[in-house]
Amino acid sequence: MLALPTFAGQKVIVQPAPVPAPAPTVSPWAVEIGAFYAWNQPHVYRGIDCHKQVGTIGGDITGVYNLDEHQAVTLRFGYGWGSEKWATGYEDMGVEGWNASSHKVRIHTFSLMPGYRYTQPLCDKVSWFVGANVGVANASYKLSNYGEGVYMEAPWSEKYSSHKSDWGFAYSAEAGVRYALTEQLDVFAAYQFTGNTATPKDHGYRFLHRQYAHGVRAGVGIKF
Repeated sequence: MLALPTFAGQKVIVQPAPVPAPAPTVSPWAVEIGAFYAWNQPHVYRGIDCHKQVGTIGGDITGVYNLDEHQAVTLRFGYGWGSEKWATGYEDMGVEGWNASSHKVRIHTFSLMPGYRYTQPLCDKVSWFVGANVGVANASYKLSNYGEGVYMEAPWSEKYSSHKSDWGFAYSAEAGVRYALTEQLDVFAAYQFTGNTATPKDHGYRFLHRQYAHGVRAGVGIKF
């Protein structure tokens, strides 16, 4: 009996159950850096039936705010550059007295478009998405002409160069796939259809009568 320890007067200490650590918060913000190539870009002309399709390359940066795991709103700033050379002769020009001439056009296009995107996972790392954007664009056209024996009273002249720009309505739609490299980094590739209504004029003649293009876009997405 004397060897037994006594607990009289001692406090009983109750250890609280461990509380699990809160799950880390996931930021809804992300950013994408993309590059694209577009074809079937506008038919360019100035007062006469002289058409040429121009390919365009460019890039964009897109801010993304994820509403949930499927829906997001976006804001995209893009830039596109296109250049093309071609030659015309009597048959192409369709105007008596015009000789063969060479033409070169450069197109610079800036756009700012808010948009919406829907994403659906296919598996742990792969998902597909569709999206659409609408906004504004500024298109700048520089057209140069080099020829012989052209009418000076016509809007074209020897070594003539014109540089005009205009604002218009911009739009795009895309569909693609995304692959997650890590929880914060993914890569994507998509088909996109883009266009704008900017149509600069010079001497009363529009530089083009349509500007829309099919293209491919690829890049990386970074989550914060």
